[in-house]
Amino acid sequence: EKRVFLMGHSNGGFMSYRMACERADLIAGIVSLAGAMPFDTSSCTPTEPVAVAQVHGTADGTILYNGLLATAVTAGYPSASDSLGFWVDHNGCDITPETPDAIDISAELGNETDIAAYPSCTGGAAELWTMNLASHIPGLNPEFPVKAMEFLLAHPKP
Repeated sequence: EKRVFLMGHSNGGFMSYRMACERADLIAGIVSLAGAMPFDTSSCTPTEPVAVAQVHGTADGTILYNGLLATAVTAGYPSASDSLGFWVDHNGCDITPETPDAIDISAELGNETDIAAYPSCTGGAAELWTMNLASHIPGLNPEFPVKAMEFLLAHPKP
């Protein structure tokens, strides 16, 4: 019960964020690959901290790394950084990230992923994994699930 985690890609990443917002009492952590928070976070009222890792490729042409403004035709979404920013604030993390060495989670690019880990959270965690030059469906190598699970397992509910 202290280790309920979600990991989703694209719509699954959006869903993971929604579950973290609506059921923070159950969810210990999420990994969102190419998903995002809603622009309007007024409906996101988590009752507890949640560990969040946002993983996103800078060359994603489907869910843009820098976000998309809403129009009359499309629903918008915030950038990868702004999506995580909600959780940096909610989890009481320092706003200046630590930047450990890049990791390799793509089969094609090699040491492409920069990590911004926001330290000293009062609960949960917040990390942005920027996959430089990776697309919406990056060719992930076997390290991705290992690194994602390491992040999640390091952040159970208290």
